[in-house]
Amino acid sequence: MTQTPFQECLAKFRELAGLTQQQLADRSRTSHSSVNRWKGGSGTPKKDNVALLDEALGAQGALLAAWRRTTEGTGLPEWARDLVSIERSARHLTLVTPALVPGYLQSSEVSRGVFRTAHPLATAEDLARLVKLRTERLGELSDLEVIAVFPVAAVSGLPASLRRTQAAYLLEWVETGRVAVHLVPEGTILLGPTSPLMLFRLRTGELAVVSDHADGNVIHEEPTHDRLSSQATSALAASLPLALSLDVLRTLT
Repeated sequence: MTQTPFQECLAKFRELAGLTQQQLADRSRTSHSSVNRWKGGSGTPKKDNVALLDEALGAQGALLAAWRRTTEGTGLPEWARDLVSIERSARHLTLVTPALVPGYLQSSEVSRGVFRTAHPLATAEDLARLVKLRTERLGELSDLEVIAVFPVAAVSGLPASLRRTQAAYLLEWVETGRVAVHLVPEGTILLGPTSPLMLFRLRTGELAVVSDHADGNVIHEEPTHDRLSSQATSALAASLPLALSLDVLRTLT
């Protein structure tokens, strides 16, 4: 009998942790009979119990994602599914990041470095999957136009080989006509956004504002839009014009 993604993930992490079913039940404050039933596929736990199992096994969310794939057909949490809907409904994105090159515009080499730092225990296969998802996303959103604002140090501060490939990658995107890059010059600090800020203009004309955090994206309510939009405007005003930004990128290739 084919195992569900949840069963496979539960078995994998229980084996890695070296726990018996009873030990797992004790650590997760569930019953042995329940763990046995979930292991055998005769039942699927509720989300609260999955969170307890995930914590007990140190799965760092992997068990929750497998549970979502089993019960809902997708491993994405609700906030990510909402973001996907926003992306697909958007025609324009203003993107401000205070430190790094925005994820949509990271080269595969830089993206791999970011994910390796964020997920030090990830396998090579997991890293390859994450990099593929990130680097192909903007290509999939073929109608989306982007204005990206971020510090020149996000590129110039990279090791030489990464700096050259990242700068060339950005220039390639600019040449498509879909992306405009505005670099915040050295010595200027973005005092507004403390995390990546994304302003999506939807095809309906509505605005969706999303900020990116270590534990996921936050979709902001309409009353905050004016304040957050002004932060993006200030960041754009502090950056170099497109032509000068491109001149800087060319010196880094």
